[in-house]
Amino acid sequence: MRPSLLKRVLFRLHWLAGISAGLVLGAVGLTGGLLGLEQPVLAWLNPALHVDAAGRALQTPDRWIEAARAAMPGYTVRSVSWEGPDHAVGVRLARAGARPTEVALDPYSGAVLGAERGKAFFASAERIHRNLAAGPVGKQIVGASTALMFVFIATGIYLRWPRRARSPSAWLRMNTAAKGRGFWWQLHAVVGTWLLVPYLLAAATGLWWSYDFYRNALNGLAGVPAPQRRAPAGDAPVAASLDAAWAAFQREAPEATRANIATTTAADGALEIRYQTAASPHDRAWDSLKLDPADGSVRTREAYADQPRGRRFIASLFPLHSGSWFGVPGRIVAAGAALLMPLFALSGLWMWVLRRRNAALRRRAASAQASLEVRTA
Repeated sequence: MRPSLLKRVLFRLHWLAGISAGLVLGAVGLTGGLLGLEQPVLAWLNPALHVDAAGRALQTPDRWIEAARAAMPGYTVRSVSWEGPDHAVGVRLARAGARPTEVALDPYSGAVLGAERGKAFFASAERIHRNLAAGPVGKQIVGASTALMFVFIATGIYLRWPRRARSPSAWLRMNTAAKGRGFWWQLHAVVGTWLLVPYLLAAATGLWWSYDFYRNALNGLAGVPAPQRRAPAGDAPVAASLDAAWAAFQREAPEATRANIATTTAADGALEIRYQTAASPHDRAWDSLKLDPADGSVRTREAYADQPRGRRFIASLFPLHSGSWFGVPGRIVAAGAALLMPLFALSGLWMWVLRRRNAALRRRAASAQASLEVRTA
């Protein structure tokens, strides 16, 4: 195929992919960027969830659960989240036919701190991000659009391949003097090159949630069995008390900065507490203690660093997707790249409009010139 013909074919492919998936990816990117800002925004909106620990004795998980049940009668407690000595405790509850909910408590007094402001907004943003808030059909649309990201990237690189391909400035420098369609092309192509790596990483990891075959393939390569679906509320045995296990956890892991306490026991009767420390590499790097709920004796202990490499890779997919694997700078880059995603849909659409308009002007000019030549002949 001749280079000029190949370029036209790839341009049409890039354009068709943009028409079919650009707006979807814009919505997914915008909501993904908002989700990247969730933690600091919720912290700003909910100063009451930061509690004063000075001189106060921490209550026990049983007291927290008792307060949560009193606030939400008829719900079953699923887990307790402890986020450190200066933060509210979250008790997660579920009930058949209702969405799971969480009650925030003062871990020292047991007082209910009220609903977390902004949580419903970010829950809606997450539904749009995952499936356009349209259930299984929306999930398939998001998955197909995410797969088309690779088409955008591959065709876009070919279409903008500069003559001086070895020069970084030829790829990364924007011509700020450009006007009209050239200006929009600069935004579309050069900014897209800046964000190439974040978009590749987001697409490659995002497909893990979109398609079972992709998830199963990655799990198989990593040697990780398919995750088991969680039992519905009330189907698993509930520990009579968490206090003995919690006391043992505090002795065994005094360096913990956050923890998630299961309220249901495993098949062997053990109660699991997953936790992180200041040295944890990312927000999905959980160490684990399995304890006897009766006397708090340690059944097993597993550090994240000791897990097989494949399990650590699968656990890292979400931090890679959100940028948190790279710390605060990674979160900022990932959120910024996601928020800029609508730019490519809008700039591509506007360039298409300008291209059509310019083509129409050229046709009219050619027609007028032909008419003039006929009259003067």
